[in-house]
Amino acid sequence: MKNIKKYPELTPEDPSLLNEFQASYDSPSTFVVQKGGKTTSYNVLKGYGYYLKSLKNIQSLTDVGALLDRNLTFAEINDIVNYLDMKMIDVAKSASVSPSTVSRWTADSPIGTPGSYQFFKIDEAIKKGVAYFGNPSRLKSWLNSPNLALGQARPADLMVSLTGIELVHEAIDALHFGNVL
Repeated sequence: MKNIKKYPELTPEDPSLLNEFQASYDSPSTFVVQKGGKTTSYNVLKGYGYYLKSLKNIQSLTDVGALLDRNLTFAEINDIVNYLDMKMIDVAKSASVSPSTVSRWTADSPIGTPGSYQFFKIDEAIKKGVAYFGNPSRLKSWLNSPNLALGQARPADLMVSLTGIELVHEAIDALHFGNVL
């Protein structure tokens, strides 16, 4: 391990914390935490989104907004649709269009600005979940399981509306803080 970074809240006045918790960066994309003799590595995902390839190298939210205003295509969101096992009605609701509109889409069809922003938010929730659970299959298992904190709803079912996506974001954040959901 190199470049050990100590957090400002861990001050010399509390040496037990300093001995218990050390963090370092092994590479620009890996964050390593040592606590109580155990080492855990986390991948730090760069860019925005997880499945939206056009967002991988974007550096600012301003650039994200400009890209989304130009509209994503159906081909760009297809990985998200497949990952979440979305039905046509779910895609339509997420994109704020009718199911008949979705049925006419080709790979190059723009999904519209509201749909582009919605799928960006879905992809950000997926990115956050993968970062927490460690891989897409563990996240998918959690997304497809009834969740007590979400009124026994499956998180994947909620991700068709902005409010539902925010609830999923909050549930993942709660898991980060040690709550069992």
